[in-house]
Amino acid sequence: MTAAFEQFLDNFRWMGWNLFLAIIPCVLSFILFGKRFAKRSPKQLPQNLIWWLGLAIFILFLPNAPYILTDIIHFVDDSRSPEISPNGVIFVLIPQYIVLLLLGFQCYVLSIIHLTEYLGRLKLIKNAAWLEVSINLICAIGVYWGRVNRLNSWHVLTQPRRLIHDAIDNLDNPNFFFGTILFFTIFTGFYYIFKWINLAISFYWHNRPNQIST
Repeated sequence: MTAAFEQFLDNFRWMGWNLFLAIIPCVLSFILFGKRFAKRSPKQLPQNLIWWLGLAIFILFLPNAPYILTDIIHFVDDSRSPEISPNGVIFVLIPQYIVLLLLGFQCYVLSIIHLTEYLGRLKLIKNAAWLEVSINLICAIGVYWGRVNRLNSWHVLTQPRRLIHDAIDNLDNPNFFFGTILFFTIFTGFYYIFKWINLAISFYWHNRPNQIST
């Protein structure tokens, strides 16, 4: 078990960083898409430049949240280590990865839910499904760029030529289309599962028995 705990602590370095990147769009979604903005401007988007800068950062960092699902490849490597016992994998590493994946993807789901609810309050969309699917597709492309091309969100500003070059090269790579479709399918499936669970919890919370009795 000692080797498993050592790996557990070692994983905290990159897990903490990846989870931090996933939390950024989630926190921004609470700030940017809170109801106070809709109350101030019920029929149009805010005119505040800072708000639009925050929205740009939200868009750039959003793929980092579903990206965490692809970190499962590190678990495969960890579980194959001859120094880590089966009990170490079961009782130490599996719970660690489960928490990481759940928290990261929950950040993704909350970010999109807040965005679609905000646009709905502004009457800018009637049906959120098409927007949700589109976001999943765009994020699938972003995750492929991150996992395969090793691009980060800030490379849009720091290495725009490389980003454009890799994007063009991907169009000639069948793996790009396969990977994007695979990520899109996984993200979309998990998104709606998580969304329904979140909505069910929210519905129960707002209609819990002690609240109804009062």
